[in-house]
Amino acid sequence: MQTVEMNSGKEESFPFRNLKELYDGLENLVTWPRVTPMREITEYVYHGLEVHHKTLSLSKLKADHVPKTLLCHDMKGGYLQDRFINGSNSNEEYLFYHWSIIDTFVYFSHYFVTIPPYGWINAAHSHGVKVLGTVITEHTNGEDIWNSILHSKETIKRFANALVQIAKFYKFEGWLLNVENKIKLEDIGNLVYFVKYLTDSIHKEIIDSEIIWYDSVTHTGELKWQDELNIKNKDFFLSCDGIFLNYNWTDQKLINSCTLAKDLERNIKDIYVGLDVWGRGCPGGGGFNSAHALERIRKQNLSVAIFAPGWTHEYFGAKTFDQLEDMFWAQLFPFLYVHIPIYYNEKFSTSFCRGSGSAYYRRGITQLEDSNKKPFYNLSMQKVQISVPVPFLKIIAFTEEVQSVKENENSTKKKILYVYETEKSFVRILDNNVNFQPKSAATNANYFEFCNEYSFEGGGCLKVITTNPLYYHRLFLVYVEFDRDLQGSIVYKAEETSSDEPVLILGNDLGLKSITSYESFELGAGWRKCIYLTDLRTVNEIGVKFYRENNCYLGEIALEGKHRRYDRCESADCANRISDYTVSTDLSRTT
Repeated sequence: MQTVEMNSGKEESFPFRNLKELYDGLENLVTWPRVTPMREITEYVYHGLEVHHKTLSLSKLKADHVPKTLLCHDMKGGYLQDRFINGSNSNEEYLFYHWSIIDTFVYFSHYFVTIPPYGWINAAHSHGVKVLGTVITEHTNGEDIWNSILHSKETIKRFANALVQIAKFYKFEGWLLNVENKIKLEDIGNLVYFVKYLTDSIHKEIIDSEIIWYDSVTHTGELKWQDELNIKNKDFFLSCDGIFLNYNWTDQKLINSCTLAKDLERNIKDIYVGLDVWGRGCPGGGGFNSAHALERIRKQNLSVAIFAPGWTHEYFGAKTFDQLEDMFWAQLFPFLYVHIPIYYNEKFSTSFCRGSGSAYYRRGITQLEDSNKKPFYNLSMQKVQISVPVPFLKIIAFTEEVQSVKENENSTKKKILYVYETEKSFVRILDNNVNFQPKSAATNANYFEFCNEYSFEGGGCLKVITTNPLYYHRLFLVYVEFDRDLQGSIVYKAEETSSDEPVLILGNDLGLKSITSYESFELGAGWRKCIYLTDLRTVNEIGVKFYRENNCYLGEIALEGKHRRYDRCESADCANRISDYTVSTDLSRTT
């Protein structure tokens, strides 16, 4: 990867645009700052449907037995503000924060060799998500590139070795191969050899690495998308870790794909069925109806490749992004699986920062005077994100209304107004214009939303709204284990000075525990910190609860081993602050 110093003093990252640039660049790869190692995850997952319905006791499913979810990020050609290694002073960029339901993240662009930017690797790895770059060739130029690569076994190995070297150097897990040009028939054997050699080589060098083949060129060298696994693309599939099917599939083609994979003695979860959020021939038309395609994919128990979910930002803009992004993923969540990050004798801590903010805060105070506040965008600064969907955003009704829109004095045009109803509001969309109309009768249940107005560390915090104190707010599904008793802490800011302190809810295989604070103290800027002492050493779930209706801002939640200063605390006093949390029904009217 080329890294150049801009006039602004910011280091920028670029892809390799051709073979010469690639091979010349291998001798001069620029070292990044420390890359976040990929966090280990458990061998079990939770079904998104149970999490979405807020079932109290979740069923553990073996991760190897469920289909996977790949996200392919394609937005405006790539390498936007995310290309800056040290971030930028922008606060209106695309963010991704639903990491709990993603297994593999692909950074996509139309350059020859697309290397995922530094910030994306760090954000994904911190949540236990693999990262792949993209190799893409197109049109006549693509044919010329492959003519050179496939000339001999030596030229094939040189290119494959270069890809392995780059992935290993920049510490990401592999490649999506996208050949969108014709290949000479006599070179197909060499192309299959390349895929197999690359896959075998990267597996030897990088743990849990993946090579995914995109359904494009066939076994005769013809550029013709198949939309299924069949005899025309099976050789490529058999040579790597998985195939990314094109988007214009049918139910029968999915069935055909399953049948052939079984005949080939391959796991059907290695088939990633394309779901194009922009539509473009994908069943259901994409957008907020993307769940239509995903449901059909999951009926065949197949994996999914979600392409270009940045549509929520690219098409509608930054102003409505947070609300539309949460609404979009709320539709998909029931068909996805929540993977569980592991913290073994390691502190779990988050300030909820998404890697962006109107200003950077430390302990609730900006680092600059008000007149000098600067926004920031740096995905490496993203903290651990919640594991559950934002509540009450599932679409419960949908209508289309044809409207006459005046274009000028002499003409009008018929356009479709889409009206989506959720439990929270009516969302009216005309082209890329969005209007939110909150319902007059607010739902009588607990919920939460991200807040940009306040922050304790980084940018933003989590606002939790309690309207039913009988229930708690589920936030994180994790695996935290220490060899000594756990200690928790919550930093919060209450809207009313008389508000109760938050109650920490922790769960494991033995059930849920409700823990009141042992001590609390002021931190400044309206933030207060509570300390919670427990007799737990393993935690699978983290939540909060309040005894009264209120609005509260969470600035930080942490779990760690108990500090020595609390070793002499009266055990009876601590025990009195811990109780079993029981509820007579599920959480279906709570977060």
